[in-house]
Amino acid sequence: MTGPVQRMLGLCRRAGKVLSGGTAVEKSILRNEVKALVIARDAAPRSKERYVRLADEKSIPVFFYASRDELGKLLGKPPRAVAAITDEQLARGVAGAMERGDAGL
Repeated sequence: MTGPVQRMLGLCRRAGKVLSGGTAVEKSILRNEVKALVIARDAAPRSKERYVRLADEKSIPVFFYASRDELGKLLGKPPRAVAAITDEQLARGVAGAMERGDAGL
């Protein structure tokens, strides 16, 4: 079953408004391009801490979602620990689905 969060992340991917992978995400955070971060629940603790700290410094909302495998699959990539949404409207859509608990998992 595909839930609203999965559909929103798929839309982000198709629109080209999502980045994944540590280096790309970190660079885009530092350039103030990221509107929301999605971190896999099973990401390494140090990775989670690093991304949360970077996001806090830039006031970027952070959401924990699914596994690395599932996040990568939704993005059409190998397993990913983090994804950055770079569009404000799409970030709001993902945030709304997450806050409603519509993860579908």
